[in-house]
Amino acid sequence: MKQAKALAMGLFSAYCEMADDDQANALAVLRTVDPTVHDALVQLLVADALAHALDVPPWLCLNASTSPQTD
Repeated sequence: MKQAKALAMGLFSAYCEMADDDQANALAVLRTVDPTVHDALVQLLVADALAHALDVPPWLCLNASTSPQTD
């Protein structure tokens, strides 16, 4: 499984840059060639697509109590 994850990491950038249809076709082919690498790559792609708390600019994370007062 470690080797599959390593291979998936190697493919990740290329798959991320593909158009949606191209990515879907490439994933379908990969699933037939190596299902273990396919599953690992899909996990990476899904994790990348999800919204994360750290994906926002830092100035949006500021607490209102720490922002300067503008009287």
